[in-house]
Amino acid sequence: MSQLSDMHMMVNYMRGVYKVLEEDWQKSAKAIGLTQAEQHILWIVSLEEDITISKIAYFGLWDVSTVMQVLKRLKDKGLVTLEKKNDDRRISYVYLTEKGIEKHKESTSFNCQIYGFLQKWLEDGDKREFYRDLIQLHKDLNKHFHGEEFVDWVEDTGKRLHEAR
Repeated sequence: MSQLSDMHMMVNYMRGVYKVLEEDWQKSAKAIGLTQAEQHILWIVSLEEDITISKIAYFGLWDVSTVMQVLKRLKDKGLVTLEKKNDDRRISYVYLTEKGIEKHKESTSFNCQIYGFLQKWLEDGDKREFYRDLIQLHKDLNKHFHGEEFVDWVEDTGKRLHEAR
């Protein structure tokens, strides 16, 4: 196949998978009265003790202005607070309120069709090594495009979620 046809197939297949993930995430968020971005920010904030607006933007892969807009909505809903520390009043930190903690807990059980498909697909044990390679590919792609700090954060928070279960 030509490079153009390979790229065409890769882009469209990846977009197709992403659309399923995005639709599942949107349905999950909507079911608890949030947008996908609001739910994502609740998750990011729930995974950190002290997190700044710029770190939320970095880990959420957004512009700071987008995060500010979403945080305003979350604050209006009583789900987050923004606080400044006495040692540096220029930086705002974001925290979940009690209501935000409860809303985050509501969001922990949702249907991810791609994950369900992969679990079924992996019942054929011969595919496990390929799956590990696929995860590594995604990790390498993210390290290349979003940086090592992003990948380290995903790995660290994934481990913390696993240990908390």
